[in-house]
Amino acid sequence: MAPLDRIGSENLPPTSTAWMNPARAIAIVAVVAIHSLGTVVEENYATMGPDWWVANGFDSAARWSVPVFIMISGALALDPARGNKPRRFLSKRVWRIGIPLVFWTAVYVVFRRFYLLPTDDGWNPGIAILTGSPFVQLYFLYVLAGLTLLTPFFRLLSVHGSRRLQWGTGLIFLGIGMLDQWASIVFDVGEANIATRFLPMAGFYILGWVLRDVVLSSRGVVLAWLALAGAIAMTIVWAGLGPGEKPWVFPYEYLSPGVVIASSAAYLLLHHHMNNGFRLLHWFYPYSFGVFLLHPLVLYPLRNMMGLPTTVPGVLLHAIAMPIVYTVICAVITWLAVKIPGVRAVFGEGGPRNPHSKPNPRPNRARKADPDTASA
Repeated sequence: MAPLDRIGSENLPPTSTAWMNPARAIAIVAVVAIHSLGTVVEENYATMGPDWWVANGFDSAARWSVPVFIMISGALALDPARGNKPRRFLSKRVWRIGIPLVFWTAVYVVFRRFYLLPTDDGWNPGIAILTGSPFVQLYFLYVLAGLTLLTPFFRLLSVHGSRRLQWGTGLIFLGIGMLDQWASIVFDVGEANIATRFLPMAGFYILGWVLRDVVLSSRGVVLAWLALAGAIAMTIVWAGLGPGEKPWVFPYEYLSPGVVIASSAAYLLLHHHMNNGFRLLHWFYPYSFGVFLLHPLVLYPLRNMMGLPTTVPGVLLHAIAMPIVYTVICAVITWLAVKIPGVRAVFGEGGPRNPHSKPNPRPNRARKADPDTASA
C-alpha cells in the first residue's frame, strides 16, 4: 500500500472527453474483429500453423477493446459534475441499456435456437439467460446493467473520496476480478451468472474515472506504447505456448494480466492521440451501439457462407477486411433503423439524445463525449 501513500488527495484538473467518441468507434471495430476471428482461433488451434499464429496475433491485439469500453463508461458515469440523483440516472439507463437488453436477448435466443443450434436439444435458453451471457456479445449489456445499479454508490468515491481512496478501491476491485477469473478459468471454480457477471469488471469501471484526466508526457507516451506492445506480445506467446490443453483460453480473458496491462495502456494512449480531429469517427460513433447489437446477425451467416479460413491470406481477410464490412453494413442498418420512432428504443435511442446530430464544428477541446450511450 506504500505507493498509494504518494498519491495526492485531490482529483486531477478535468480534461476534454472529446477523445472518447472516436476511441469507442475504433474499439467497436476491434470487438467485431474478435468475434470474426474467435472461431478461427479455436478451430485452427490443433495444427498451430501460420494461419493460427496470424489469427492469434490479431485476436490478442484487439483484446483491449472491451475493457476500454468499460473504462470509458465509468469515466463518464462517475463524473461528480453529472450530479448525484440516482433516480434520474437510473431512469435514463432503462432507455439506454434496459430496453435493448430485453429485446436483443429475445432476438439472439431465437437466432441461436433456430439458426446456430437447430438440432441441439441440450441448449436451454433459460439457463443461458441466467448465466448473464445468452449470446457472444450480450454479456456486455448484463455487465453494464449491474454496474449501472451500483453507479450512484460508486459515484460517492469521486464526489467525496480522496484520489488515493479512488485508486485503492479501483485496484482492489481489479485484483479481486483478476483472481476470480483466474480461479474460474484455470481451476474451474465457480462461474459468473446474471447476478454476478458485472462484479469482475467493476475495477475497470472505477479506474476509468481514476485515469480519465491523466495526461501523458512524451516519455509517458513511449512507455505506454511499450507496455501495450509488450502486453500484446505476452498474450500471443502465452496463448500459443502456455501450459494446458487449450492454452488460448485464459490469456485472452479480459482480466488476464496481459489484457489488463494492454487495456490500461490503450486507454491512456487513446486519450493522448484522439483529442483532435477524427471528424469521420465522431460521425460514426452514434451508430456504434447498433454495430455492437447487430453484427453477429450479419457475421455468422456471412462467415458460414465463406467458410473458416485455413490460410494466412484467408485469416487476414477475416481479421481486417471482413470486420470493416460487417461494421459498415450494421452502421447503415442502424442509421436507417433509428429513424423509425417505434424502433429507436431497441437501439438505446429512446431518450432525448439525437443520434443524427453532426459533430460540433468548434474545436474538439470544447466538445464532450456523449455520456448517456453505452456500447461495446
